[in-house]
Amino acid sequence: MLKISMLKKSQRLGIALAKSLMLSVVLWFSLAAPDFANAAPSQSTVSLDTIDRELVNVVTVYPTDSKTQDQVLSKLAAAESAAFSKTPGFVDASILKAQDGSQVIALSQWKGKDLSDFQAYAQEHVLNVDDNQTPQSFACQVQHTEARAGSPNFAAEDVIMFSQFKMKPDQKQSDLAMIITQEMPGVLQMVSGLQWAAMCPSTDQSTIALIARWNSRDDFTSLGQKPGFDQETNYWQAYANNEHGLYDVAQVIR
Repeated sequence: MLKISMLKKSQRLGIALAKSLMLSVVLWFSLAAPDFANAAPSQSTVSLDTIDRELVNVVTVYPTDSKTQDQVLSKLAAAESAAFSKTPGFVDASILKAQDGSQVIALSQWKGKDLSDFQAYAQEHVLNVDDNQTPQSFACQVQHTEARAGSPNFAAEDVIMFSQFKMKPDQKQSDLAMIITQEMPGVLQMVSGLQWAAMCPSTDQSTIALIARWNSRDDFTSLGQKPGFDQETNYWQAYANNEHGLYDVAQVIR
């Protein structure tokens, strides 16, 4: 009986983790789903893996609305395209556009754990889009990935899920990271349309970023129809507050 109880608990956690990767895709259901292909990484592809322990990801979140999003995206793309390629330590960057218009996210990868080159760049070039809403940045390192083939990667025009788990007071980032790591293989087996997922805990212990890529709209629909799927089960609630959304990859910069 104990083994059965533990198995059921693990299954519930796996379903809840899968749910966190698709919570905000309801708005996408009314749109034509893009045709995702398992293309091999190219010069226009961003790869996320755990191989290079000196590689650090920097996430900068710009609050926008439907009226300001395109303007912010255009200014950010112009600034990063002109400056990043000349900045020591820069590897690549991508600009993500929230489908609900609420954010633009700049995701850049840098060589060197001290991030001094990025910080020098940021002091001068990070945009202030609103006096009342300062862009929020955090650095993270990819700690765990699960993929059906090869390593996680994405390119311009792909659609990905981006989630931020913001740790609650007195909760340890490592505890939540361990739960996510344990459940990710089962989620990949359970959900056939999930291509890959990458977990990126922040270096300041405050946040865990979870990035995922799916095959199609139908895969999201089928997930909600699985036996035992519980929309009220959120495995992270005791540990963190979750912010999530569906994003178009607007541009890749190298």
